[in-house]
Amino acid sequence: MNLRPAIVLSAVTTVISALLIVAHNLTYVDTSGILTEKLEKKCTELMGEGSYSIVSDWLEAGYPIEKPDSVSKLITGSNGSLAFEIVANGYNKGGLDLLIAMNTDGTVKGISVVSITETPGLGTNVNNEEFLSSFGKTAEDAVIVKKTPSAANEVEAVTGATYSSKGVASAVNTAKKIYRELGVSK
Repeated sequence: MNLRPAIVLSAVTTVISALLIVAHNLTYVDTSGILTEKLEKKCTELMGEGSYSIVSDWLEAGYPIEKPDSVSKLITGSNGSLAFEIVANGYNKGGLDLLIAMNTDGTVKGISVVSITETPGLGTNVNNEEFLSSFGKTAEDAVIVKKTPSAANEVEAVTGATYSSKGVASAVNTAKKIYRELGVSK
């Protein structure tokens, strides 16, 4: 039995794998702490003019909790505003990337869709301003209903997009919960 070809092939693949790892480590740029132009534009739309920055270490910045896994980014504005970027599951896993700006009373100031990979013509309809603006009325958790809302915290689901609607509500409720935990509401 000739083992030489197997040994040579193993050596070649090991060397190539090592070179790929080295190349990745030399060229990788961590963009998790970078405020992209698109995200900065969304911040300006929701929170007004000013400069914005991403808080990478919540404890070092003076917040009482570490960054939870449910929040992609905490963005603060020079005008005292605060927003969370949250990726939520709709019909698709991770199909909703939302920026949620908060008012000082713990209500939602505004919601902007950063990106969406929901079903075109159905789930993508949650990117409707009328639907998104329905979430700013109360500090209570939002509840999605299929009928006309009867309470301030109820939001009517987008027709044909119940999962996507519930995904937006889940992201909003996460933002409200984390905002309360930060202790910055007045």
